Amino acid sequence: LTSLAILVAGMVGIGQWVGQQIEAGVIHRAAATTALYVDSFVAPQLQELGQAESLTPEHMAGLSQLLHNTSLGNDIAAFKVWDVHGRILYSTDPSGIGQIFAVQGGLARAWHGEVAARLSNLQDQENADERAYWSRLLEVYSPVRLHSTGRIIAVAEFYQTVGDLQRDINTARQKSWLIVGAIMVLIY
Repeated sequence: LTSLAILVAGMVGIGQWVGQQIEAGVIHRAAATTALYVDSFVAPQLQELGQAESLTPEHMAGLSQLLHNTSLGNDIAAFKVWDVHGRILYSTDPSGIGQIFAVQGGLARAWHGEVAARLSNLQDQENADERAYWSRLLEVYSPVRLHSTGRIIAVAEFYQTVGDLQRDINTARQKSWLIVGAIMVLIY
């Protein structure tokens, strides 16, 4: 009985750790895909921010076109472009353009060159519009670099629906729990 209790405790600890690693891996993969999308399609629309503090209507229309006519655009719940001061330069919700928020968390990490992603419950003040439609989204911040120098000129923030992502995470967790459980039974 003592060995069974020890094995169950070990199984629970290992199972939770493996589950967290799987979630982190799936989120990292989704963030990497989003960052590639930003570099390939979004960054060219934002190059004017290397010399200007706002986007022209033509580039705003180009961003809207990218989000409506691509496969990734189908999974995008919201999209924002931030300047270094925390001002929204572009948003899929035009009423958000010009609003200023604190540069912290994933936004601050992106300004330091890191792609930051997390599953968000949309509790931040800036997420009031998204909260009206979703309870949870994948939030990805990706730095946008000036092609000529590599300097970060903006941060692109994507909110993606988590239906497929959550299914992938749950499937991988179930398989890992089955394997850990089977190994525990064999050891016992």
